[in-house]
Amino acid sequence: MNARAAPLFGAVLSLALVRAGPSHALSLRNSAAEILLGDASPGTKAGDPRARSARLRVENSGRDPARVEFGAVVPPRGGLKDGYEPWPYPDKVRLLPTSAELAPGKSGETELVARIPKRLSRDPGGGQYQFDVLARGRDPAGASLTLTTKVLLSVGPPLARAGDSPAGGYAPMPGFQLSPPSAEIGPVPWDARGSDPGGGTTLKLINAGDRDATVVLTPARDWDDSAQPGEGYPPAPNPRWLKVDPPVVKVRAGAIGSARIRVAVPKEKRYAGRRWAFVVAVTASSGGHETRRWFVLNVRTSDWEEDGRAR
Repeated sequence: MNARAAPLFGAVLSLALVRAGPSHALSLRNSAAEILLGDASPGTKAGDPRARSARLRVENSGRDPARVEFGAVVPPRGGLKDGYEPWPYPDKVRLLPTSAELAPGKSGETELVARIPKRLSRDPGGGQYQFDVLARGRDPAGASLTLTTKVLLSVGPPLARAGDSPAGGYAPMPGFQLSPPSAEIGPVPWDARGSDPGGGTTLKLINAGDRDATVVLTPARDWDDSAQPGEGYPPAPNPRWLKVDPPVVKVRAGAIGSARIRVAVPKEKRYAGRRWAFVVAVTASSGGHETRRWFVLNVRTSDWEEDGRAR
């Protein structure tokens, strides 16, 4: 099973080099331009030091020894990855160690752990955040070099993944269907808080079986090939913009339930005139069995006028 995923990684490397003289050429390399610490709930920590994804390694590829110092900073808005907002708590990021002395050809690592404040639980859908880790290197002659790594956080309830499945796998359950299996909305209107709460679509949950069903609807981080986004609709950069109401629906045997699906895209120029696919994992439980369907919502955002208004 191939997984289709919302984009998580890129290749952005920021370098600032000041040379003390022609005989000195400080050279450093980092292990990643972006690091995803994964999903975390408010009141917990993001980043497991035992995982390679929670570590940043810097190698001294030059001829002289170098001292490297690590620090977490709030990124400028122009340096944000699509779908992410600046992490407002750089003081809650732990880097251990905070410096390393590197001989030529040697490398050092720092562990990345971010404490997630409980106050972020005020947004039930969660959000995605970015902070930058700067690795500032200097050699004995005074040459300096700074490497920037984007560190990405997803805060909130767990998102559905393509590989999620119960121990015995999913059952066929042909009597459970979605209507429609996909929809398109747009251009999505805006307001000061994001997309118009009235914009969206209604998903019908059809239970043609002889047992009652409990249906759970969860925004998906990635999905399998049975979910087919529209042509020209890449995965949305932030699946947490997708809102489901209600997230759990009880559907009696032979009945039809429903849920409202909408998006809340921040009112920012970088998101104007875009097309994205959002996917909902729809999991139905009935008679001790589970089945899963994917609902695809293709979204077009409003254009942006030069006076700063969205239309």
